[in-house]
Amino acid sequence: MLAYLLDGIHEDLNRVVDKKPTTPIELNSEQLDMESLTNAAKQSWQNHLLRNDSIVVDLYQAQLKSTVKCPDCNRVRRTLMPFVF
Repeated sequence: MLAYLLDGIHEDLNRVVDKKPTTPIELNSEQLDMESLTNAAKQSWQNHLLRNDSIVVDLYQAQLKSTVKCPDCNRVRRTLMPFVF
């Protein structure tokens, strides 16, 4: 119930009116050092703020590095994704 209420408050207080489409930033194997990861995280968060900018985002949302590996082709995908909970 709290998640539903926070989402509703976020949508009502969102400062972004014109929500332009964005694509997630995918990290390659060269971007695993701390400086490249920090720059990619900043860019990814700025992309997130292009669509979501409210007090709920300021207080409750953060970012996490997600790594997914395909068991069939062994392709590794690393992205920086926002989360609330």
